[in-house]
Amino acid sequence: MKIFDVHMHSGDKNEWTAEAFGFLMSLGHRYEQKLYDAAGNQNDDELYHILVREGVEHAVLLPEYAPKIAGIHPVERVIEIAAKYPRFIPFGFINPLLHHPTREFERQFNLGIRGMKIHPVHCEHYVNDRNLYPVYDRCLQLKMPVMMHAGTSIFTGSKMRYADPYSYDDVAADFPDLTIILAHGGRGFWYQEAEFMVKRHKNVYIDVCGLPPKNLLKLFPGLPRLPEKFLFGTDFPGVPGIKANAEAICTLDLSQEAKELICYGNAKRIMLGDA
Repeated sequence: MKIFDVHMHSGDKNEWTAEAFGFLMSLGHRYEQKLYDAAGNQNDDELYHILVREGVEHAVLLPEYAPKIAGIHPVERVIEIAAKYPRFIPFGFINPLLHHPTREFERQFNLGIRGMKIHPVHCEHYVNDRNLYPVYDRCLQLKMPVMMHAGTSIFTGSKMRYADPYSYDDVAADFPDLTIILAHGGRGFWYQEAEFMVKRHKNVYIDVCGLPPKNLLKLFPGLPRLPEKFLFGTDFPGVPGIKANAEAICTLDLSQEAKELICYGNAKRIMLGDA
């Protein structure tokens, strides 16, 4: 089974808040010893070799600009890693409380990003903030997917009100041709709304990162009828194993075609433009 992980993080230990790093390592402790040196610096070569060992063909690599909640891992580092290892697809990240959205988007676009991440829960804004609409319009023009953290966060200071599902629906309705990925699929309290959105909007998808694979059919009962709308992701390094999660999806009561779409085919089509 080919694997396309649409949700991976990177960053040196000191670029994360202590709470965020501790949480990630509580889940992904098997990666910690090789991925970070004694000073807490990330070993980029090891990050790549993890992909190889776990059978990951491609992976979306995400920066972070949420200093109060999770930390800052600059987009420049993501671009640097992806330039060295093309198996990675670099995304950008806009925080309208830190950035001038349009200027920062163009700066990151010129660096080489191939998608955009929006994290309202950690950055204290709504996804339908009109200051972000020019960014969405540019992403639409460039056929660039937009990933939105959709659901709760357990980190201190995060606020659930910014995960209001109606704000996500606003963006999907206002930009019907924009590819939107709901990271975590409404985790915590709006799985049903997330599933409805992928039914309602042709270009809205669910990234299952951070969700136990064994529970996916309970969380999303319509998944067997909508396998083309779900994407495999792990929230690495906060995961016990990338390959293990993909294998767990393969044990679900789904057709072989559905499993291949979720684990690889859908992301390949969206990220690389391949059928």
